[in-house]
Amino acid sequence: MAVGMLINFVTSTLASHLWNPVITRMRYLLEKEENIGKLDSTIKNLEARKQEIQIRLMNSERKQETCNPEVVEWLEKVAAIESEVVEMKHGQRKRRAHSFSYWSDYETGMQVAKKLKEAERLHEKGSFKQVSIEIPPCFVQEMPTVHPTQGTDCNLSRVLQYLKDDRVGIIGLWGMGGVGKTTLLRKINNHFLDVIEEAYGYDPVIYAVASKVCGIGQLQADISEKIGLFQKPGSSIETRASIMLSFLRRKKFLLLLDDLWNYLDLAEVGIPYPNGLNKQKVVLATRYESVCGHMEAHSVVFLECLDTEKAWNLFKEKAKEGVINSDPRIEKLAYEVAEECGGLPLALVTVGRAMSTKKTCHEWALALSFLKKSRIHEIPNMGNVSNIYARLKISYDYLQNKQIKECFLCCSLWPEDYSIRKFELIECWMGMGLIEYDTVEEAYNKGYSIIEYLKNACLLETGYLEDEVRVHDIIRDMSLWISSDCTEGHMKCIVQAGVGLHNISDRDIETFRSASKISLMCNYITQFPQAMNCPNLQFLSLQQNFWLKVIPPSFLKSILSVTYLDFSWVPIKELPEEIGTLVELQCLKLVQTHIKLLPRAIGKLRKLRFLDLSYMDFLEKIPYGVLTNLSMLKVLNLYGSMYAGHEADLDSGNHMDYDEFRIEELSFLTRELKSLGITIKKVTTLQRLFDIPGIHLRYLGLYELNGERSLKITLPESIFVLNVMGCFDLKDFSITNKPQCYGERLPRMEFLTFWDLPGLEKISMDHLQNLRVLTVGRTNRLVDLSCILNLPYLEHLNVSCCDNMRQLVDIHNAIKPEVRYEIPMHGFRQLKILQLNSLQSLEKICNSKLDFPSLEYIDVFACLKMKKLSFGKMAELKRIRGEKTWWDNLEWDNESSSLSLFPFFKASETCSASLRPELDTTVISSSPKAFFTKRQPILNSSVRFTSYPHAIFETEEFEGR
Repeated sequence: MAVGMLINFVTSTLASHLWNPVITRMRYLLEKEENIGKLDSTIKNLEARKQEIQIRLMNSERKQETCNPEVVEWLEKVAAIESEVVEMKHGQRKRRAHSFSYWSDYETGMQVAKKLKEAERLHEKGSFKQVSIEIPPCFVQEMPTVHPTQGTDCNLSRVLQYLKDDRVGIIGLWGMGGVGKTTLLRKINNHFLDVIEEAYGYDPVIYAVASKVCGIGQLQADISEKIGLFQKPGSSIETRASIMLSFLRRKKFLLLLDDLWNYLDLAEVGIPYPNGLNKQKVVLATRYESVCGHMEAHSVVFLECLDTEKAWNLFKEKAKEGVINSDPRIEKLAYEVAEECGGLPLALVTVGRAMSTKKTCHEWALALSFLKKSRIHEIPNMGNVSNIYARLKISYDYLQNKQIKECFLCCSLWPEDYSIRKFELIECWMGMGLIEYDTVEEAYNKGYSIIEYLKNACLLETGYLEDEVRVHDIIRDMSLWISSDCTEGHMKCIVQAGVGLHNISDRDIETFRSASKISLMCNYITQFPQAMNCPNLQFLSLQQNFWLKVIPPSFLKSILSVTYLDFSWVPIKELPEEIGTLVELQCLKLVQTHIKLLPRAIGKLRKLRFLDLSYMDFLEKIPYGVLTNLSMLKVLNLYGSMYAGHEADLDSGNHMDYDEFRIEELSFLTRELKSLGITIKKVTTLQRLFDIPGIHLRYLGLYELNGERSLKITLPESIFVLNVMGCFDLKDFSITNKPQCYGERLPRMEFLTFWDLPGLEKISMDHLQNLRVLTVGRTNRLVDLSCILNLPYLEHLNVSCCDNMRQLVDIHNAIKPEVRYEIPMHGFRQLKILQLNSLQSLEKICNSKLDFPSLEYIDVFACLKMKKLSFGKMAELKRIRGEKTWWDNLEWDNESSSLSLFPFFKASETCSASLRPELDTTVISSSPKAFFTKRQPILNSSVRFTSYPHAIFETEEFEGR
C-alpha cells in the first residue's frame, strides 16, 4: 500500500514536470491570437485610463497641485509597456515576412501572454482615488514685475549688501507713490530665484502686502499660505501668531513686506523679531520715513525719482522710439513731455504708454500743453492716465486730519518747480487760519512739524536750499486735481502761477467767478480788471507781479468775501480806500510794495489777524489810530520798513497835532498781538518799545542810531532776529542778558547781524544759547570776534570786510587764565559753515588750534595774509572753497595735512558774502522766467533764516536745477 502510493506520487510528479511545460507552451501557441486581441483591448483600456488621469492632472495643476509620485510611476510604466507592445508587434511582422517556424510562433505567444498579464495588473492599479497632492511651497516664489526696472539696480545692490550684513535685521525702503518701491521689492524677491539657497541661507523668502485695508488676520493668512503652514479655520489671531512664531523661529527667513502704512507689531502677526545673526530679516516698503523709524529699521534706503537720462530712457522705451524718432519735432516735444513727469516712474510709464500711439506732432504738442497746465487728466484719448492721480491720492487720503490736508493743498498755489521758504509757507497757513496758536513760537513749531510730516509722507521734498521745500511736479498736479474737484466737497481752486500771464481776459474773469482760491503770483500782469465778481473768493495772491502798478478801487469791491490777500512784491504806489470794504479780511501782505500812505480804511478791517508791512521802503505815513482799531491783530510786521513816523516822542510840544502812528499805540494791541517786527532809528524809541508790557517782539532792526557811541541792551525772551546796521558812531555794543534766578528764560534769538558799523571796536554778548547764525560785515575797527566762544550752538559764521581783524578768536583776551585751556574745546562744536571774505589783515583763525567737529563748509576769499588753515579735527568736512592762488600759497605743517584736505578743495573766484544783508528784489538768475519759477526775490539777511550750503558750495547742482 505504501509502496503503491509512493509510486503514484513519483509518477505524477514526473508527469507534471514533464507535461506541464508542454501544456504551457501549447497554450502559448494555441491562445496566441486570442491573447493578442486581449492585449490590444487592455492596451486601449490603459490608454483611456491614462488620458482620464492626465485630464485630472491638468485640472489639479490649475489648483496649484502636483502629480502623486505613485501616479508618476504608473504613467511611466504604461508608457513603457505601450512602447514594448508596439516594438513586439513590429518584430512579429518582420519574422512572418521572412519565414515561419513553430519556435518563433511560440516566442511570440509567450511575449504576448506576459505583456497581457502586465497590462492587466497596470490597469487594475490605475484606479487612483487621488492623482495629485498639494504643491509644497518653494523657498521663493516668483513675483511679476509690472514696471520696468530702470534705475533700480543701484538700490538693489544696496539692499543685497544689507542682506549680507549680520548687523542688519530690518531694512526700510521709503519714497513717494509710484517711485518704484514695489518694483524693487519684487526684484529683490526674484533675485533669489536664480540664487543657490545656500548662498544667502534664506528659506523661505516670503513676499506679502500689508496695505491699509489688510488686517492682521489677512496678513497672517497670506504669510501662512506662502510658507505652507496650516492654520485651523476660525482660530484666533493670537493662536495663529503662536503657530507662526513656533514655525518661523526655526527658519532662516526673509520677509518682504510691501505697502506698509503704519507701525506693525511683528510679534502680534507671528513674525520673530529679525535677527541678522540668525539670518532672519525683514525688508519693508512704505511711503513714510516715520514708519521706518517706528519699525526700528537698522538701515534705510530712500528711493528718489529718476535722473534726467534714466527718465528719458524709460519714457522712450514706453512711448516707442520708432514713434519718437519719426519726426524731429516729436522728439523735441517728447523730451519736454518726459521732463514734465519729473522723473517719477509711474508717470513716465503711464504717459509713455499713452503717447505710444500718438504719431503727429499736433497730438504731442497738445499733450505737452495740458501737462504744463497741470491738467493731465484732460488730455483726450489718454486711456487710464488719470489713474496716476488716484494712486498718488492715497497718500493724501491717509493724512492725519483735514487741517493737514488743507495745508498740503496750499503748497500747490506756488508755481511749478518753485522752492518755497518754509517760514513763508507757515505764515501763509497762519494767515489762512489753518494753524491755531497761543504764541507765535507755537505757530511756527506746529508749521515746521506739519512740513516735516508732509515730507515724511513724500508729499513735500527739500527745496533748493535747506530752509525751503518744493512740491514734485506730478504731486502738485494731483493736488490741483483734488482742489478743483467740487464733487468731493472742495471749493474750486484756480492756479495760474508762473505761467507767463500778461493780462486777465474776459474768459479768465468768467472762470474766476466760482473760485474760492486764485493764485496769479509770479506773472507779468500789467493791468488788472475793474471787477471780477467772485462771491466765493477767499484767497487771492498777486505777489511778484513786478509790472502791475495799480489796483483798481472797483476791483476790491468785487471780492468782498476774501479773507487772504497778498500784494507782496507788487510795485503799487497806492492802496485804494476801498480796501476797507473787505470786512472779512484776515490776512493782508504788502511786503516790498511802493505804497507811501497806508489808507485809514485799513482800520475798518476788524477781523484782520495778520498784517505784513515789512520792507516797505517808500512808506511815509501810517495815520494815527489806524492800527489800534485792529483789535484782533496777532501778527504785525514792520521789520525792514524805513517808516520812522513812530519815532516821535509823546511829550513833544505838538503831539496833539501829530497825526502819525506812535510806538505807544502798540500797547492797545498787546492783548492779542503775538508777534511784532519793527525797525528802530532811535534809542529812546527802543526803550519806549521795551517798556510796553506784554509786547512780543520777534524781529528787531536797529538802523542809523546816529550819535550813539555805546549801546547796552537786554533783549526780550521773544526776540528771534536782530539786525544792527548803519550806526556809524557806535563803538561798543553789548547784549547784557543774564538770568537772575533759576528758571529765568533767555532770548530765543537765532539770527544776529552787525553790518556797516565802521566805528565798532567791541562786541560783548553772553547767554545767547540759541544763536545759530551770526553775520558780521564792514566793521573795520573790529580786531577779533572772541565773543563767539560764548555761543555754544552757533552753526553759521559769516565775517566780511573787517580790515583790522588779524585773527578770528583771541583766546588770551577772551578767557580767564584759570579756564583758558578748557572752554575753547567747546567753542565751535556746532559750527557747520564758516565764511571769511575780504579780511585783508586776517592771518589765522585762532592763536591756538581748535577742533571743529561739526564743520562742513569753509569759504575763504580775499584773505591774502591767511597762510595757514589752523583747524583741529574736522570729521564732517565736505567742501573748502576759495581762490586757487590762495590755496597754492598755503603753508602746511606737514605734507599729510595738505593731502588730507586737498580732496575737499574747490577752486572758485566768486564769493557770496559781499552783499548788504537786507532784502532787495535782485533776481538770482538772468532769466526772469527762471527766477519766477524757482523762488522769490532773494533775502540777503538774517531774516531769511537760512544756511547756504547748496547755493554757495554746490553751485553746479544748484545751477543745473
